[in-house]
Amino acid sequence: MISTESSGADTSQQKHCEDESSVRNNNVNNQNSIPAKKNDHLHQGSNGMFTMNEYKTLAIICDTIFSDDSQEFEQSVQGETDNPKHLNSLKDYFKRKSSDLDLAGEFLKLLSKTRSSTQISDFKTLLYLFSAKGAGFILTGSLNNFTGLNLKTRQSILSMMKTSNNPIRRQAYKAIVPLAISLFYTIIPPSNDGNPNWDAVNYIGPTSAEQIPGEEKLSFIKITSETSLKADVVVIGSGAGGGVTAALLSQAGYKVIVMEKGSYVSSNNMTWKEGEAFPLMYEQAGTLTSDDLSVNILAGSCLGGGTTVNWTASIRTPEPILEEWRKQCPNTFSSAKFNQAMDSVSERLSVTTNYSTGHHNKNNLILEQALLDLQDEPAPIPRNVKNCDTTQCGSCSMGCRSKSKQSSMVTYLEDCCSNGGQIITNCQAEQITYTDSPQGQTVHGVIGFVTTPDGVKFRVFIKTHIVVCAAGAIHTPALLLKSSIKNSNIGNNLYLHPAIPVIAGHDEIIDLYKGPPMTIIGRKFQKINPTNNKLGGAIIECPNAHLGVASSVCSFFWDKSFSFKKELLDINKFSSFITILRDTTPGKIRLDKDGRTPKIIYKLSNQDWKSSMIAAEASFRSLMKMGAKKAAIPVNGLEPCTSIDQIESYIKSLRSIGYKPNQAIVLSAHQMGSCRMGSNRSNSVVNENGESWDVKRLFIADGSVLPSSVGINPMITIYSVSHIIANQIIQLYPPTNINITYEREN
Repeated sequence: MISTESSGADTSQQKHCEDESSVRNNNVNNQNSIPAKKNDHLHQGSNGMFTMNEYKTLAIICDTIFSDDSQEFEQSVQGETDNPKHLNSLKDYFKRKSSDLDLAGEFLKLLSKTRSSTQISDFKTLLYLFSAKGAGFILTGSLNNFTGLNLKTRQSILSMMKTSNNPIRRQAYKAIVPLAISLFYTIIPPSNDGNPNWDAVNYIGPTSAEQIPGEEKLSFIKITSETSLKADVVVIGSGAGGGVTAALLSQAGYKVIVMEKGSYVSSNNMTWKEGEAFPLMYEQAGTLTSDDLSVNILAGSCLGGGTTVNWTASIRTPEPILEEWRKQCPNTFSSAKFNQAMDSVSERLSVTTNYSTGHHNKNNLILEQALLDLQDEPAPIPRNVKNCDTTQCGSCSMGCRSKSKQSSMVTYLEDCCSNGGQIITNCQAEQITYTDSPQGQTVHGVIGFVTTPDGVKFRVFIKTHIVVCAAGAIHTPALLLKSSIKNSNIGNNLYLHPAIPVIAGHDEIIDLYKGPPMTIIGRKFQKINPTNNKLGGAIIECPNAHLGVASSVCSFFWDKSFSFKKELLDINKFSSFITILRDTTPGKIRLDKDGRTPKIIYKLSNQDWKSSMIAAEASFRSLMKMGAKKAAIPVNGLEPCTSIDQIESYIKSLRSIGYKPNQAIVLSAHQMGSCRMGSNRSNSVVNENGESWDVKRLFIADGSVLPSSVGINPMITIYSVSHIIANQIIQLYPPTNINITYEREN
């Protein structure tokens, strides 16, 4: 076992799992926190980071989004049900306003736990503009303060903001409305089992977790004081890249410690309630965005990373992509080596297309028919599942209780721990240390901070000879920048696979969150571009979206409280496709003004938008022709199409609007390329071995090393390139040549 150098380290297996499962958010930025003070002008629920005036301003904005609509309900909805129980649910639903759930308080608590000091300051400015006379004109177009206007005027102003030509107004709408909508449908009040709106919109909440699969076979180091440790290798991150790297190195004989900034959520502690799961398992509780808010980014932040919360798509890297990458990295992406790596990881992850009867849910069956209508060839998506009970499926985005999903947590991390590796969770790596040596700057150790469930921080230093950064394409470059590693390519070439949803309403119940989420793929609109001989365009797949995510995406419908509430009464009859683009215009990662928080700078180019629209428009046309009652591509100000006769006029309006940041819903679940690999240090961060050009024995093994966008779900690609890098580490620095003593230092 790895020795410890402080009595504050407890290496017993599983001892702290129950404590960790109660952590509400692992992204707390304590340096931003203002100690709560017992005086009336501070909002205590947000740890005193917002004032009561700011809270009251937000409460009025939220009550503008969801108001008491009892009168309109009595006039137009009451006769639509004969079920007395459901009628009462509807009455309560339309009467319920945001303040009945203290939505503003929950909103500010979430921001205080997930946002940087710069982001908090920006939001405070936004609230000031909503409450100020004169200065607020830039947002509202009114010289009067927004909070003093009547409800109808406030709703009209908010609706205007989402389609404004002024980008500041669109950004302000995006900063508040989608999150407020999501919270309205996911907040679980004290002493409640679920959200009070679920019955009205026919959302069936999760069943209670059953203690069936047992805990994962993992070994943890519990940190209870400032601690120093030693290891042969420190792996920072536990997702696809970190998991396979830690497993292979521990199997080879290295003493491995895995640092994971997220928490450990065992299969028995997965609640499958968005309001509880997302703060535990996603970056910024699932609310992460690009710096201008124009792209919503889902990124896993828990033990197992994205492999714990993804939708199990396990697609091999397309040969045209490997051929393109070989020009920069001929050894890493050679057909024989890379195919062998893909074979190995696919076997360990139990990747299969051997689906059982009834494996495709209704949403995927609709996609299958749509692709046939488009003269595409719908293909089954390989999935990393074992003994998958499809009757229990539907919450892959919040983990797999049955352990059928073969995530990093239940495969490679177990392999790592079975060979002596250990894991520290809730441990944010803050700096990689290095020293001068005859070979140049060489890794010395890692400094991190463990945050306990009650918010206390302990410093951890791990002395090591090898560091593997596997924190993902957002946090790996941020860590290198915080560590003052001088390479101008760090953070450049960020690709996000922008995904555009297509939504349709049907007469039948779809419940798009039920069943295996992503089992059919369409590739017709992803082709080789004859001008550059590169693979481009978009694939079409189905998403997994429970009520919080789905309602947030539907924010483009909002124009006033009553009509939006009514629209979502049929949300269980919505289907959705997503077009996932191989983007060509990269963004970058930089540090925010606090010098700690990664800043995601990404602008969707007009060309990439047009490329996405080819697949999105085709999907939209097919859904309408197949008999959907209505269909839409989520663009603010564009009403859904409700008949076949409107298709061409809808497309014409869509094209005339074009792309404007924060006017269209753009999603991302794949982040790549920000520390890319290359054979020339002038345009890359690591060489073909995955080793830093600038610091010896510093490796990167995650999606950030990919030379460009992969164009399909990248999990297998990330596992495979990391598999190759792990083997290169073993060849370059064999464990027999690593001389680390484990005696306590004085």
